[in-house]
Amino acid sequence: MDKIRTFIEEQFLIEFDDTLPEYSNLFLEGVLDSFGYVQLCRFLEKEYNISFTEKEMTSNILISLTQIQQEVARKLSEKSTSQTPLVP
Repeated sequence: MDKIRTFIEEQFLIEFDDTLPEYSNLFLEGVLDSFGYVQLCRFLEKEYNISFTEKEMTSNILISLTQIQQEVARKLSEKSTSQTPLVP
């Protein structure tokens, strides 16, 4: 999940530290706007081969680094579970 942190820090020219903790709301802090949000979602979809529904994108689940990492981990877990072959 370090790739997500690196992407956000490099793309939006910020650094997560004591003044901007990983749980900070990136919209309220002025890091993300709607265009940046779309860039972030596209990066996550390409990098991790996952997709977000419209409902997921419009609910407040991708607003902090912590929440983004948790959501990506959840989607990857779901994906691996659904791809596990059934043994007869």
